[in-house]
Amino acid sequence: MKIIEYYGWLKANWAKVGLILSLYLFIFLIIFVRKTNFFAFLILLQTPLYMIHEAEEYIFPGGFGKFFNMDIFKLKTENEPMDENFIFFVNVGLVWVILPFFGLLSLIDIQYGLWVPYFSLFAGVAHIPLAIKARKIYNPGLVVSLLLNIPVGTGVILFFVKQQIIQNAILNPHLLIGLGANLLLPVAGTILYRKHIARNI
Repeated sequence: MKIIEYYGWLKANWAKVGLILSLYLFIFLIIFVRKTNFFAFLILLQTPLYMIHEAEEYIFPGGFGKFFNMDIFKLKTENEPMDENFIFFVNVGLVWVILPFFGLLSLIDIQYGLWVPYFSLFAGVAHIPLAIKARKIYNPGLVVSLLLNIPVGTGVILFFVKQQIIQNAILNPHLLIGLGANLLLPVAGTILYRKHIARNI
């Protein structure tokens, strides 16, 4: 296979790859990082947890793109404006690159990664207003949000507060960075939506 063919395969199967990769990451982190640097372990743990979140959004049962296009944007198109390219670059770029990058930086200085559990927490919480706006009990990603992202993110934050790594759970720059990173997603989605509407006027 040529590189472009590998790229096409990855773009079509990234969520499945991420689910498998999350299992390896869990094992690696538990064996090699947990006892060495427990604080960094908690930061790095957010990456495989979020990969499981993505698996619910895009594999089991999947359909988050369709949900967003039809139930949030109220459009009749399943694959626009939130299409395969947008979903791939946002999820892989953010969860496969940015989160682990700052997790690795936390091995040097924990301050670099303290926004990550806030990001995971807010990403989980975001599925609740999405369900309310769509007037549906369920949306893809909600179950993992409630069972993993929200409780684990909250627990890690409170642990860091208890250890005095974070002085105040709310009044700190890490919360703002984690929230801001989450807000970039609806902003980007809104831009896509407006461009889609403009093209179809």
